[in-house]
Parts: sequence; structure tokens; C-alpha cells
Amino acid sequence: MNQAAPDILQVRLDSLASLYSRLAAALGEAGFSGNQLNEIFSKHVRAECVQCGIQISGDDIGHIAFAEEKTPLPNSKLDRLRHGYCVRNGCDSYFYRLHFGDYPGLNWKEIREKADRHTVAAEAAREKATLQGSNTFRKWLLTRVCVGVAVVLVLLLFWHIRYYGYVPLLQKPHKYTIDPGSVDNRPSR
Repeated sequence: MNQAAPDILQVRLDSLASLYSRLAAALGEAGFSGNQLNEIFSKHVRAECVQCGIQISGDDIGHIAFAEEKTPLPNSKLDRLRHGYCVRNGCDSYFYRLHFGDYPGLNWKEIREKADRHTVAAEAAREKATLQGSNTFRKWLLTRVCVGVAVVLVLLLFWHIRYYGYVPLLQKPHKYTIDPGSVDNRPSR
């Protein structure tokens, strides 16, 4: 195992499939065709469990990267890998080392940097979507509060009309005066 340190990358199992997709996108941007991508991933990329040392090929990682959640995989080992567990039953490691082999015209360091930029762009898009979601929630909450305040004001208006007999600010309050001539000044019996 005579590889340089930049050609080895340790990753969590739950991010292995997304890393594969980002690497494939970066390789595609670098000008590698479909057949070359297949050869690179099948012969020049492998993953190894950091705890038990079991190895899987890049093709196996590709199976979990492109398979839908409900799609059955060729074997139970890949199903374990898709769910974030080591392929060896009984191993409780959550990390694998990815080994990148030499390929003519391929600089893995540059490809990994491009893949990391894809990660940053994806995180920025996810953050933007989250902000838009929170703005939508704020608008919904503001609408609910405004409707609640409007309902309370209408109820207070009806209460005022019922007990005082006029609409405040639109009508002057009724001032009842008594005609002094109509009042009998005789003492009551």
C-alpha cells in the first residue's frame, strides 16, 4: 500500500453515497466519459472499513449511490451499507477509508476539491431553501396574528355597539338631557 496521503479519504458511511455522486459529477466536469468513469470507479476506487478492514469496490458504492430507497440491492451487505452500517455483520464502525488509485490524466486532489465545491454549493442551496421556508413560515404566522387581531377588534366593536349604542369614532355619543320643565318638582310621597 504505497499510496500518498491525499489519495486516502476517511468518510462516514451515511455520506458515502453522496460523496460518490459528487465525485462522479466532478469527474464528468473534468471531461471523463461514461466508460472511463465506470473503469475509474470499478478498478481505481475502493473503500475499506477502519475497524474490521473489509473492502468494497467503487461499483458497490455506486449501487447504493444510484439505487432508490425501496429498490432491492444485489445482496444484504449492500443493504447494510445503504443504511449506514459496515458491510460485515457484527462490525459497528461508522467510518470507511476511500482509496483512490492512479489513473492516467487524473489528479484526485483536484477532483476532490471540485467535489467539495459541489458540497458547498449544495449546502448553500439547502440553506437558501431553509431560509425561504422560514420566510414562508413567518408570513404565515404574521397572517395568523393579523387575522386574530382583526377578529378581536371586530368583537370589541360589537360589544361597544351593544352596550353603548353607537359606533366609536364614527358617531358622537348620545348625550341625553332632561328638560327641566318636564320634571315635577313636587316632593315624592
